[in-house]
Amino acid sequence: MKSSRYNHIIWRRNLPQLLYNSWNHRFLELDNAQSAVYGGLSLPLTYNLINQKDPSIAKLVADLAKMEFMIDDSIDELRQIEVLSHLHRFDRGRLSLWICPTTRCDQNCSGCPYQGSRTDLSSLALDKIFRLISGRTPGLKHLVIGWWGGQPALAWKMVLEFDKKLALLAQQSGFEYSYRTIGSGGGPANRLTALSRENELFLNIGSVDLDDLPAAPTVLLGDIAGISKNIGRLPPAARVRFLKNTPGPKLCRNVNQLCQSAPNLEDDEVTNINRLLGSGFAVENLPHPKLVACQAVDPQSFIFDTSGNIYKCWDDLGSPEKMLPEDIEYPLAPQNFRWLDWDPFHEAHCRMCNILPWCLGGCRAKSPDEDCSQWHYALREMLSLAAAANKKGA
Repeated sequence: MKSSRYNHIIWRRNLPQLLYNSWNHRFLELDNAQSAVYGGLSLPLTYNLINQKDPSIAKLVADLAKMEFMIDDSIDELRQIEVLSHLHRFDRGRLSLWICPTTRCDQNCSGCPYQGSRTDLSSLALDKIFRLISGRTPGLKHLVIGWWGGQPALAWKMVLEFDKKLALLAQQSGFEYSYRTIGSGGGPANRLTALSRENELFLNIGSVDLDDLPAAPTVLLGDIAGISKNIGRLPPAARVRFLKNTPGPKLCRNVNQLCQSAPNLEDDEVTNINRLLGSGFAVENLPHPKLVACQAVDPQSFIFDTSGNIYKCWDDLGSPEKMLPEDIEYPLAPQNFRWLDWDPFHEAHCRMCNILPWCLGGCRAKSPDEDCSQWHYALREMLSLAAAANKKGA
């Protein structure tokens, strides 16, 4: 037996230590004696000096093995993650589409990238999307569609018509599907229902009416200061996700940085997140293990703008040279290959990293290692937040 390479000790003042594994996302409390035994078991030099036949030690070892904090000597965890990641990425039984039905909006945000270019998704583009879905059947098992914009509620009639066609196709072909919609709040947000499947909503806290949220699963978007300011008005057990609450050069503020795995944190912001967790709220973008770094490197994920152009990465939107060709799944097309070539398991710093399952190499659109500082140099704070979220069941 050996200690998992992804184990971490989380130190908590006046509380038992917490053992955490960044691959299986499990936690285990250790008292002082158990912590000392685990410390000995985790070091090859002292492993054989511990009497593992002692009943209390044997029970601890059994618990550690059951929860995969201790694993068989023959197991190569890095190779396991690599294989599972590849199986997930190239599973054609699933498909994820991000579709922009409109760039129209009712919010008039400062710096909006769509000012002067309000358009709706054309019927030709919508037919193109439907043909893509139809072409993946049979074999398709689960489809996820994300509506973004703009304010999707302003083009909801189009979405409802598409939903009727999709429901019929799913019935004929036998696949499951689900929806999520990203938009501002305001009155139109209450239109985001009446679909044939449940629609998970991501609504900006700066514009949504917290006293009149739509009757659907909802995640509230906004910067840490904006969410913390409204803590007294949030519904019980609300789900929140931290975003930089300003538009990107090509993206609405509701989508800007949505793909990031964790917010960029400062010391006072860690305090605010702990306060939210302590109040029973769920923070959606705390670090957690995953099988693919982001949707851009996922061969089963595509982004559509209102012209029907297809992209892999949010940063590529609006750049004609980076949109996918007609044969969007041709692997050697340069716009595709740069994402298919993603492989953190061959990077030396990733292979040695004990939090690799959290980011799987980080953002491919950025320079190598650019994401690492957030994960490594705030690791103590990240682990502390993970422990706080686990304690609250978030």
